Amino acid sequence: MAKDLSKIRTIVIVMMENRSFDHMLGYLALPEYQHPNFAQIDGLQNARAFYTHDAHPPRRLQGLSLDPDPPHEREDIARQINDPLKGPMRGFVDSYSPAFEKYRAKSPNPRLTGVMEYCTATEVYVTDFLARSFAICDHWFAPLPASTLPNRLMAMSGYALNDHTPDGVMQEIKNTMLFLEHRPDLVYDWLESKGHSWRIYSSGMPFFLQVASMFARYESGNGQFREIEKLGEDALNDDLPDVAFVEPFYWCDPRKEGTAASDDHAPASLAGGQRFLNIVRDAIVGPETIARNKDLWDRLLMIVTYDEHGSFFDHVPPPKVPTKPEPPASYPQFDTLGLRVPAIVISPFVKSGYVHKGVLDHTSILKFLGEKFGDGHYSDLVDNRGVGSLSDVLDSDLLASSADIPDPPQP
Repeated sequence: MAKDLSKIRTIVIVMMENRSFDHMLGYLALPEYQHPNFAQIDGLQNARAFYTHDAHPPRRLQGLSLDPDPPHEREDIARQINDPLKGPMRGFVDSYSPAFEKYRAKSPNPRLTGVMEYCTATEVYVTDFLARSFAICDHWFAPLPASTLPNRLMAMSGYALNDHTPDGVMQEIKNTMLFLEHRPDLVYDWLESKGHSWRIYSSGMPFFLQVASMFARYESGNGQFREIEKLGEDALNDDLPDVAFVEPFYWCDPRKEGTAASDDHAPASLAGGQRFLNIVRDAIVGPETIARNKDLWDRLLMIVTYDEHGSFFDHVPPPKVPTKPEPPASYPQFDTLGLRVPAIVISPFVKSGYVHKGVLDHTSILKFLGEKFGDGHYSDLVDNRGVGSLSDVLDSDLLASSADIPDPPQP
């Protein structure tokens, strides 16, 4: 039976950077952390058993940042998924080793086994609050076993004409945005074609600002681009669009000039990501917003996820969902999804502490948008992709009271 999606009228999409499920949320499977449905979560209970005889099993986080950044291109991830000597899902330390040896002398606190460390609520207190209070998806995967650019293109269009992220992604538009010359149909264009409003709330430079059509919109001053500080004000004043994209301050932002990144992309500190997520949480489901604009909660769907795993460990092999390159791209086909990433769904249409087990990836958001705004159709590529829809997580017969949202988390 099709779900009634008419009750959802405000969609908020937050995509962070480069953290895996086991690394970020796997601890919730351990009974001592008291998640209400810990036994259902495929996390550290199973990961510890999987790596029990390995030289570098999972261990508690030793620092909020990891420097140098673990390499996470297609070749690196292929080794992580299937190390030729150690076997499936055991190549994380070895894939990190060359970069670690090259750059560790310049790093303040180098940790080769940092890719095998896991967080707890102590370090990710906002993420913990959201995961406990709402729903998590423990089989949400990055669309591709590749790096940032291919996965964000998949998330924003359903295809990727790149299988790597060249150096200087935010600066070198000619090298990185091949698809712009051929098929510049990002989700923003799709929403406009359906007559629905969207807006980007950014902490720095929006990721796709260097897309020609996006820059033209930015220059027009039509209100589709606003600073993150406006998010709470717009929520209070009932001035959010149909779909709001909320972006952190990216580690690779060319205008960084000493500003701390808040996207969780190593070597950025996790503290910045928690501060950013707390801003978003407070703006959308904080006490003042709930008190002054209860209707927002009653119609809300917010998703917080990560573009890809950033070479941090995860024990679950990616499902065999193939992705063929779209012309004019000619890279070899991807045979599987990428690795698991954290995904949290905030809505009155999910039960507190719910654990969704179905296979999803970032195109699941596009599938949901197609169901909501496109009469069940987004695009042939998205519609036929072998993953579920974000709507699978929802219970349209449920309407959780805003009074049940717990008090804000404390650092």
